[in-house]
Parts: sequence; structure tokens; C-alpha cells
Amino acid sequence: MEIGSTALSAMNRMTLSNAGSSGSSNISSMERELQNTNDKKVKQACSDFEAILIKQMLDSMRKTVEKTSLLGGGMAEDIFEDMIYDEYAKKMSKTGDFGVKDMLYRQLSPNNSDIIIK
Repeated sequence: MEIGSTALSAMNRMTLSNAGSSGSSNISSMERELQNTNDKKVKQACSDFEAILIKQMLDSMRKTVEKTSLLGGGMAEDIFEDMIYDEYAKKMSKTGDFGVKDMLYRQLSPNNSDIIIK
């Protein structure tokens, strides 16, 4: 049986609230730590989503290029070409300034509207 992080967090809060005044500072630090963890997950999800959008754009662009038989083609080339475009999309998401992940992050975290993800 798995206990979710929310249940554990609630149990920790109850234990700490029974500990007295020092417990309230521990609750605050635990809540900040939980918020930081959630923040990192949201940032990563936004970055991953941007990479997916870039990959779709690159796939559409790649379909417009006429293939030649110079390199032999075949299924293996198609697979490796798709893999390299996945990596291009991830790299472009990390290094490029498309702005999609920033916009998504601001939308998902309205209290942090001034933050830009780097």
C-alpha cells in the first residue's frame, strides 16, 4: 500500500503541530520545501511541453523537404532521423527563447508572474 505525498505531508503537519512552537517553524520550512519541489516539477513540465511543440514544428518542416536516395534511406534512417529531431527539440527548448514555457509557467503559477525560466 502506497501513501501519497499529500497524506505524508498532512501526517507530518499534525506531528509537528503537536510539537509546540518549534513545530510551526518546521511546518513553514516543510511547506517551502514542498513548494520548491512542486515549482521544479512545473518548470520541468513546461520545458518538456515546449520541446514537444518544437518537435511537432520540426516534423512538419521535415516533411516539406524532398528525400533523395543518396543516403540509402530505409526504416533505420527514418528511426535515427526521428531520434535526432527529438534531441534537436530538447536542445532548442533548453537554449532557445521561444517563450512558450515561460508563458505556461506564468499561467500555472499566477503568484509568480514576473519569473522567467532559464
